[in-house]
Amino acid sequence: MEEELTGTARKIYIYLLRQKRPVGIRKIQKDLNLSSPSIVSYHIKKLIEDGLVKEVDEGYIVTKVILEDYVRFRSAIVPRSIFLTSFLVSSLLILIYLIISHPFSADIFSLVVVFIITVISVYDVTRKYKKLKSL
Repeated sequence: MEEELTGTARKIYIYLLRQKRPVGIRKIQKDLNLSSPSIVSYHIKKLIEDGLVKEVDEGYIVTKVILEDYVRFRSAIVPRSIFLTSFLVSSLLILIYLIISHPFSADIFSLVVVFIITVISVYDVTRKYKKLKSL
C-alpha cells in the first residue's frame, strides 16, 4: 500500500498524519499550496476509498498508518530508527564516562549494550524477511 501512495495523495496523507486535529479541504489546499480545493477533494476521496482517511464533522483524519519505517510521535512523523539512535548515543556517552571512571564496569556495560542492539536488529531483520516472504 505504501508503494502505491505517491505524489499529491502522499503529500496530503502525510500532512493529515501530522495534524493533531481534523483538517478541512481548504486548509489542506492552503497549507500544501495546491492550486484548487477540487484537487484536494479528488485525492481525499481516493484516500477514503483506500481506507486510510475518514471524514469527521470537523474535517478529515488519518485512520490507518501505512508508513512502515515511520511512527507518529505526537504531531511529528519520525523514522523508527530514531529510538535506536537515541539509545546508541546515550549508551556511548555513558560508556565514555565509565571508561574514564570505572574501566571494569565499562566492559560489562558494553556487553549489555551490544546484546540489546543484537536482539533488536535480529528481530527487525526477521520481521522484514517474513513480510518479504508473504508478498
